Amino acid sequence: MVTLEKSIKISRGMVSLRRRRPFQLMVLRRLRELKKIVPVGARRQADVDTVLRQTAEYICALEMKVAILRRLSDIYGV
Repeated sequence: MVTLEKSIKISRGMVSLRRRRPFQLMVLRRLRELKKIVPVGARRQADVDTVLRQTAEYICALEMKVAILRRLSDIYGV
């Protein structure tokens, strides 16, 4: 009876692993694409925290550049 309960727990774990696996693969795929877009420095094997922090910094830098270009455009009337 104990082995039956363990096999049920194992099979439930396998089902949840199968459900989670596509989500994990999707996240890894998107993280790989993000590493291609965002300059993460010399390390291409950066961990998730580093990639997300670098992405946030990159977005802030791009927003600042857009704000500067808009002000320059207003000044010069372009």
